[in-house]
Amino acid sequence: MHHPSYPGFFIIAFFVHTLINVYVFYRTKQALPVSKHIRTIYTCVYLFFYSAFILAMLGRNSFPLLIQKILYFPGTIWLGMMLYLFAFFLLTDFIYLIHRLIHFLPATFVKRYRKIQVISAYIFVLCIAVYGYYQFQHPQIVEKKIEIAKNAGEYKQLKIAGVSDLHLGVAIDRKRLETYVRLINDQHPDLVLIAGDLIDNNVMPLEKERMWESFNQIKAPLGAYYCLGNHDYMVGIEACMNFLHKTNLHLLIDDSVVINNSIQLIGRDDKQRSSNRKSLRELVKETNPSLPLILLDHEPFHLEEAEAEGIDLQFSGHTHRGQIFPGNLLIKRMYELTYGYLQKGNTHYFVSSGLGLWGPPFRIGTHSEVVVLDIEFK
Repeated sequence: MHHPSYPGFFIIAFFVHTLINVYVFYRTKQALPVSKHIRTIYTCVYLFFYSAFILAMLGRNSFPLLIQKILYFPGTIWLGMMLYLFAFFLLTDFIYLIHRLIHFLPATFVKRYRKIQVISAYIFVLCIAVYGYYQFQHPQIVEKKIEIAKNAGEYKQLKIAGVSDLHLGVAIDRKRLETYVRLINDQHPDLVLIAGDLIDNNVMPLEKERMWESFNQIKAPLGAYYCLGNHDYMVGIEACMNFLHKTNLHLLIDDSVVINNSIQLIGRDDKQRSSNRKSLRELVKETNPSLPLILLDHEPFHLEEAEAEGIDLQFSGHTHRGQIFPGNLLIKRMYELTYGYLQKGNTHYFVSSGLGLWGPPFRIGTHSEVVVLDIEFK
């Protein structure tokens, strides 16, 4: 799968974003009082919300951090709400269109239809937004027991805390990262795996808030390992690497490591970002097949490769499980496994919905999580 060319992708996204906003703006305006003063204020406020996310993205490498926060947070909240308002207005406009054909609504209701439509839309969407933000604020601990039919030296059991897609930056700041680290440490893992997309849009917030200090509070006797994700490349791989080198994370880019002569861990480069990444077959050739073989790969594409190459456990992220409804339904068409656990032959797979998120700070129909894999070696 080739990554979309970014200029073209962003032009289309901007065009769609603008069209949806024009529609929502117009529908909302119909329910306002005719007062010129009120409508002017409404237009100014609406323009801010419409442009906030765009400006935050354009200025992510140049605006001061405070300005980025002022723009990014309301901008992303509006991005999520706007999509639901658009869907609500579209559905209720369709109902109104049917009424025009067969006249099934009471006349008094039709007379006030636009006002009722807009007020109910904003109440409904605000409730969804509050629920979605609550879900995001309260990550779940998801546990899974896995049996691997291999000897792991001194280890009969292994507890892995797996996370992905932290998307640290303007919205997911140091304070939130510290809660994530506490959550990971509370599981008392032997080993921590982080499956890509550590950074969201730029490294500046991570550097300014010295977030490497928070990462260095992770407690796991066997260490914390990381593979790159597509966002890590998007922000600039050099800046990303400079930050990662300040942390205690062990970065694996198409590389493998043997932990205490007992467990073999492979970390792949990101699929969409690196055209010259090694094949899984090449990476497995450099390992000891008698040891349990764990694969860290950001994107869960071509799961059959891990089974064919004798991987015992693959941990991935990237999908966010769609993040907000109906994304969780749409994304099922893109991956064999969009979320959770799967076994193919002797290979176990777990795709996490992610601990952080991108864009709207909502989890609707999905959840943020820390995955705890309790592995028993036989």
